[in-house]
Formats: sequence, C-alpha cells, structure tokens
Amino acid sequence: MTENTEHTQTRLTFIQRTRRAQLIECAIAVLAEDGYAQASLSRIAKRAEVTRGAISYHFANRDELLDAVVAEVYRIATEQLQPRMEAQPTTMQAIRMFIVGSAEFYRDFPAQMAALHEIVSHPRGDDGSRRHTEQQRANEQELSALGVLLERGKSAGEFRDFSTRIMARTIRSALDGLLMQLRATPTYDARADAEELAVIFERALTRDR
Repeated sequence: MTENTEHTQTRLTFIQRTRRAQLIECAIAVLAEDGYAQASLSRIAKRAEVTRGAISYHFANRDELLDAVVAEVYRIATEQLQPRMEAQPTTMQAIRMFIVGSAEFYRDFPAQMAALHEIVSHPRGDDGSRRHTEQQRANEQELSALGVLLERGKSAGEFRDFSTRIMARTIRSALDGLLMQLRATPTYDARADAEELAVIFERALTRDR
C-alpha cells in the first residue's frame, strides 16, 4: 500500500472504511467475473446492493476505485508474504520465499489476481488519457523493496556483485510469466515452476563456491 493510500485510510471512520472495503471487494468480483469493460460503477453498485451515488460518496470516479482495488491486492500480498520472508534466516531464503510465496499467492487469490490483470491490461483511464496508476506506484515500491533485499545479500557477502536494478526486474518479470501462464491455464502448477525459478536465481545470485 502506498503512503497516500495509508493516509487516506487513517482519516476515515470505521463505517467509512467498512463501506469502502465492501465496494473494493465487489469491484474485484465484477472485474474478475465480467472483465474491465463491464466493470461499470452501476454494475459494481448492484453487486454491493447500494446506489451508484453511494460509490460516488467514497470514490470520485471509477479510476479512483480501480486504484483502490490495486492497492488492496498489493496490501493482501504484502500481508501474506512479508512475515514469511522476514522469518527466513538468510537473504537467499527470503528471496526464495518471495518467489515461491508469490506463486502461491497467485494460486490462492485468483479473483484478486484476475482483477489486477484486468486493470493492468487497460492502462488508459476513462477519459482516454494514459493513467499513472496505483499499480505503477505499487510495482515500483515492490521493486525497491526487492532491491533492498538484494543489496543486503551483497553487503553480507552472500551474493555476488550484479546490477540490483536489472536483477530485481528480472525476478519480477519471471514471476509475471508464471502469472500469465496461470491466467491462461488455471490447472497450471505455478508453484512447481516457482521452485525451479528459485533454484535458477540462487545460482545467479550467489558467489561461486
């Protein structure tokens, strides 16, 4: 979750947060089931059993609601992965957990990942302009956090010297490939391939012994 989203959440009352969470959950369901083009505010309102005006009270427009969906998916992913990564005794094991845990998240939260995919696949806003979305900000934050982890491994002498930026983006791209395959083939065993990716990246990251 980005800082802007966190600040917004802290200013809301409990009832407002509950209603926003319900609307975001309904938006995720509509995006996953009906796709981006059909995910109108009216359809989301119908799913939530509220008026369209009730959505407008919480979100200025559909783009703002979709940004909230992205922030929620990244929040859940962080909630699922971060404690498990922090529990690992070495940086390499934390990287392994990030890779394998991400594949498990894709598998276990299909509606959230489908909704995120629909949003990312449509980078232009409702007015036709190119959007600087919450997804872009959240993705950069994820790459930054991964970069910090990679730098920690290098500083500790656990990893060899390499371009942190390129390595972080390569790991992210490999995981995106797993997600795309899982989206195309729901029975695909993304976790098994994630285990293989973890082995590949361990050999790419660590020093020759």
